[in-house]
Amino acid sequence: MESNYDLIVEIIKECSDLGYELKKVACMNQKMLFDEQGINAYGEISLRIDLMLEELCINFFKNNKHVHMIISEEIGCINLGEGIFTVVIDPLDGTKNFTMGLSYYACSIAIIDKYNEVLGAYVINLSNGHEYTAVKGRGAFRNGIQIQTAVYQNLTECDGIFVGLSKSNLELEIIKQIVSKLNSYRAMGCSALDLCCLATGSASVFFDISNTAKLVDVLASSLILEEAGGIITNSFGTPITRFPLHKDLEDVILNQKFLTIAAANDKLHGHLINVPGLAKRNNTIYKEDNNVSKTHAHYL
Repeated sequence: MESNYDLIVEIIKECSDLGYELKKVACMNQKMLFDEQGINAYGEISLRIDLMLEELCINFFKNNKHVHMIISEEIGCINLGEGIFTVVIDPLDGTKNFTMGLSYYACSIAIIDKYNEVLGAYVINLSNGHEYTAVKGRGAFRNGIQIQTAVYQNLTECDGIFVGLSKSNLELEIIKQIVSKLNSYRAMGCSALDLCCLATGSASVFFDISNTAKLVDVLASSLILEEAGGIITNSFGTPITRFPLHKDLEDVILNQKFLTIAAANDKLHGHLINVPGLAKRNNTIYKEDNNVSKTHAHYL
């Protein structure tokens, strides 16, 4: 009898076939792909490209007898029946990059078991076909070659990636304290690939205090980063991959937003999570934003 982990390995291997089909659509780059098609499960505008990619993903997984539920950014939740896995999909992370012709956008897929534990991950850069995969406890890989995070211990050695550089004065002040120490930094517009950059050692820190992060965006790449040796948490130190352990899986995926702090190792993460001003930013969010749950802010 196959174990859950063996099943995950097989599903992720099969995702390469799905990735090929997704890349073909994304590389069409036709103007009609930018047409607005309504509002998605998060209240955001869906483009035709989002829905086309999502349809390919749904058709792929709904024929897998091991998949019980699909939760996707555009359509929300689909209950398929008797399987044991939930698949969490962001069909296109980096939609703005896609519409601007910037070659940095991805499809992100996380696989969760019946205990709400994240066991598998698949992320594909749809502009070039590079694939990032992980199975819990079995390492992380880029195009089949094992990857690991950088070994830097000090921010001055590190290249960083940010999300939301031009927000409130408080955010800018917090970010400035980190930027001033880094070797270099970027803001590239696709969190799924940003975290994969950390997993390969191309960058060493990731910092998003915009309060726009959703699990569909980062859940798969969070497992990839962890399996490569990195750490990713919210601004209170709760690992992102542990969010789904909450009993209401659909709620935590579709309704919760959070701040995201990631690094190549514990020491770098400590520098980020203890930056002055972050506690004040947390307090501001929890006073103003009903979509952020204090239950999920601290460990569940």
